[in-house]
Amino acid sequence: MKYIITLFFFFFGCINSFACDCDIPKAILEFYSSKEVFTGRIIKKTFDKDSSNYTITFEVLKSYKNENIPNELSFTFRYKKKGAQNSCYWEAFVNEEWVVYASERNGKLVFEKNCSNSASLKWTNNVVPNEKMLENGNKFKIDDFIYQFESDFNLPNPISNIDSIFKTGKLKDYGNQHALLGLYIDKNGKLISLFTGIDLVNSEGEFKYDSIYGLQRELQIKQKRPYTEFEIDAIDLAMSVKDWEIKRHNSTKIPVSHIRYLKIEFDNKEMKWKYEL
Repeated sequence: MKYIITLFFFFFGCINSFACDCDIPKAILEFYSSKEVFTGRIIKKTFDKDSSNYTITFEVLKSYKNENIPNELSFTFRYKKKGAQNSCYWEAFVNEEWVVYASERNGKLVFEKNCSNSASLKWTNNVVPNEKMLENGNKFKIDDFIYQFESDFNLPNPISNIDSIFKTGKLKDYGNQHALLGLYIDKNGKLISLFTGIDLVNSEGEFKYDSIYGLQRELQIKQKRPYTEFEIDAIDLAMSVKDWEIKRHNSTKIPVSHIRYLKIEFDNKEMKWKYEL
């Protein structure tokens, strides 16, 4: 079901949302991109003279990423004055315990609660979320997995001349047809295999996800029904788009395998193949 929802919004538009609404990244990918990941207790909170910002200081209780982490770490945040309206505002308080995914920005450590796996443990019954993953985070190899819509990666485009390829498509009376195709592309940018959106949904129960990191290790999508004449010709066109840009992690530039989606349709009135990436 999650794939149906994801694909629907990806190709057919998104609902309106507040500015602070966003997808929280996979915990292991935020761990991988973070400078420090730790649990800590807030032992001090101070305010600027004009109360525009406040600074909290954590006593580090446990570090998951770096053995040489300082015993104390401080972070500064904007402070919302009384009466100010901001639905995205959050605030941290003395004696709270947190799990923090901190990144480096302009030479300083920073973290956010919105759009992050960082969280106050008072909202998680004092249990550290994803603790098994955190304990094994330093063993993670980013290129062992297959990615789709995860953040922190570039969005590869075809190197093959896709416009020229689609001009060579067969012209038949298909009716007005469309299909959503998934392209499995390896870490060298080579198209390996292809599947329909329907086969993807019907194969979901057979996917193999890593039990610790929650990422897909293998692609096992099976054809669940005979393809229509339109689907067969659409697949032939898509399989001709063999060469793609390499998908890389934004900061480390490590290449990874991924799935790229391609919407294909045939306009029966214009007798023309069309596509949308």
